[in-house]
Amino acid sequence: MGRNNPRPGRRPPSQGRDDLAAASLRPAHLLALQAFDVAVRLGSFKEAAGVLNVSASAISHRIRNLEVHLGVALFHRAHRVVRPTHAGEKLAAATGRAFALLAQAESAVEAAGQHRLRLKVLPQFASSWLIPRLSSFLTQHSGIDLAIETSNRNVDFDTEAFDAGISFGPDKPEGVVANRLMEVRTVPVGAPALARRLKLRTAGDLGRTALIHVTTFPAAWPLWFWHAGEPVPPATRAISVDSFVAALQAAERGAGVALALEPFIGESERRGTIRRLFPVGHVTGSYWLVHPPGAQRNRALQTFKKWLLVELARPD
Repeated sequence: MGRNNPRPGRRPPSQGRDDLAAASLRPAHLLALQAFDVAVRLGSFKEAAGVLNVSASAISHRIRNLEVHLGVALFHRAHRVVRPTHAGEKLAAATGRAFALLAQAESAVEAAGQHRLRLKVLPQFASSWLIPRLSSFLTQHSGIDLAIETSNRNVDFDTEAFDAGISFGPDKPEGVVANRLMEVRTVPVGAPALARRLKLRTAGDLGRTALIHVTTFPAAWPLWFWHAGEPVPPATRAISVDSFVAALQAAERGAGVALALEPFIGESERRGTIRRLFPVGHVTGSYWLVHPPGAQRNRALQTFKKWLLVELARPD
């Protein structure tokens, strides 16, 4: 009788195969889900084809087969762009999480073997603070490889395969481990020659020049004028750029007046390419080092975090 019972801890070979999720997905189905997920993120079958190195017709064919398999339309198709239907949005939320988890798992295994750390960093922090100090980190920790991607958007660990990120916001981010790195203030800056030529002495004088706006922070200038106790002047010209880095560069070249992020303007002030136009500044938020709770065991991340906090504590 005992010989007919399976050994403890083992499932009989005839049971459990129907509920194996990995076995239920055929290669063609996995390729279709991959094509769908990339097309959703990029909003284009053509761009998805370029990323996956296949033809646009192959992407369209895979997604059409997926729609037939599921019995629902996943995209509203237009001439040049596509957007997900309600069913497509629901599926995209699931595929985004699933592919991100797979990529994170692969990255974690790779990091364990190669000590590689993937970071998503906002451009201003990367160019003005992190990049100039990287040689110090690499000298002290030659066994760790860093892969840094800059973006104007904060990292989203549900859909992106990063170990950690440098994010920005007014409050401590939720759902992640977060360390405050530094507080940020916005201050108006311009080229010295522009300030002299236009006689920019008060906030009201800013109507004489172009205001340089950052598209991802459209309320930055209205908030600064509100804190200064002045109405927004009827400026005759405006320039829009996609980052504070680009805004500072435009201001340095005399294109107009930008809101710069303090403490990232010291080098430009020392070079004399810009100057603070008014003493009024206000806190807009903080930079945070963020990572998923499970990344606490990542030794490369813990080494980087320790180095980062020590460097931030050093006087300039």
